[in-house]
Amino acid sequence: MKAIFAYLRGSLLVWAGSACGLTAQIGGSFTYAFLQLPQSARIEALGGSQVAIMDNDPGMAFQNPALLNRSMHLQAALDFNAYFANIGYGSFAVAHRFKKKGTLFGGVQYFDYGSFTETQETGQIIGEVRANDQAIYLGYAQPILDSTWHVGGHFKAVFSAYAGFTSIGAAVDLGLAYRSKNKRTVLGLVFKNMGSMIDPYTTNNYEPLPFQIQLGFAHQLEHLPLRFTATANNLQQPDLSFLDIDNPINIDPLTNDSSVNRISVGDNILRHFIIGAELMPFKQRLFFRISYNFLRGGELSSLQSDAAAGLSWGLGVRISHFTFSYSRATYHAVGSPNHLTLQINAGKLFAKKKLPATDAPRTGI
Repeated sequence: MKAIFAYLRGSLLVWAGSACGLTAQIGGSFTYAFLQLPQSARIEALGGSQVAIMDNDPGMAFQNPALLNRSMHLQAALDFNAYFANIGYGSFAVAHRFKKKGTLFGGVQYFDYGSFTETQETGQIIGEVRANDQAIYLGYAQPILDSTWHVGGHFKAVFSAYAGFTSIGAAVDLGLAYRSKNKRTVLGLVFKNMGSMIDPYTTNNYEPLPFQIQLGFAHQLEHLPLRFTATANNLQQPDLSFLDIDNPINIDPLTNDSSVNRISVGDNILRHFIIGAELMPFKQRLFFRISYNFLRGGELSSLQSDAAAGLSWGLGVRISHFTFSYSRATYHAVGSPNHLTLQINAGKLFAKKKLPATDAPRTGI
C-alpha cells in the first residue's frame, strides 16, 4: 500500500510539473501540485498560465480572482482535459454579479487518476484502489478607485485521496488587477496557494503548498482584433537554475550527449516568462491562440525530437450563447493532451422571454 501511495504522489508531481513547465528545479517540494494545472483550454493555449485577461470568461477567475467582473454574470464554463495515461481532469466555474457589491465566483477543479490494481508483496492481486484530487473555490472581487482597479480573493478547500491515504487542505489566492479606461490594457498580480494542510496524508507530516507569485500583462490593439499577453511566473523564486552536486553532468536520453547541468543567467530570466497572442476576428466569434512557455521549452526540449516543447495553440468559436474552445500543448514526443472547454451564457440562455404586446382586455385573474 505504501508503495502505491508513493508511486501516485510521485506521478502527480511529474505530470503536474510537466503541465506547468515545472520540473526538478521547483517541483517535488510541495503537495497538491494539481492546483497549478490550467483550468481551461483557453488558459492552456496561452501557455498554461494567464493572470491579466479581463472579459466574460469565468475560467480566467481561477487564475486571478481580481479578474472577476460584471461581464461574467451568469457565465458558466465546463472543462475537460484528456490527459496522459488515461488520466482525466477538468473544472467547472460560474460567476454571479451583485449590483453594488462586486462579483461572486464558485468553481470546482478535479484530477482523477482512475483505478489501480492492488497487490501484496508476493504479487497476489487483492483488489483495486483509486486516486483523485479535488478543490472547491469560493471567490469574490470588486472594483475600486473609479473602477480601474479590481481586488479579489479565493478560498480553496482541497481534498485528496490516494489508495486509502487522504488529506484535507485550505488555501487562499489574493489578486489585484488594473484595467485601463479604454479596457484594452490589463495588468494582473496574484499570490496563489497561501495555506497549509489541515489533515496530512500521514500523521504530523505537513507539506507546503505550491505557493506562487505571478504578474501578467495583456493588451488588445485598437484597430486590429489582436491581443498580446505576457506572464511572469515563480516570482517568489528568482533563481530557477539547478545543479545537482551528485550528478552535475546531464545526459540526453536520446543522443547520449553530455552537458553541464547548469543554465545561463539569460536563460534563467526567460524561464520565468510565457508570451502569447490571441486573434479574435469576426466580432470575436472566432478565436486563434498561440503561446510559448520558456520554462517548459527549456526543461523538456531535450526530450523532443522536433524541439517543439513549450509551444501551445488553440482555437475557439462562439455560436449563439455557447463558446467552444480547444487547445493542445506540446510537452514531449509521446504526445499532447486534448483540452476542451464549453462556456455557456446561462443568463441569456435561460432568460424569460417577453410576451408579445396585445390589445386584448385583461381578465382580472
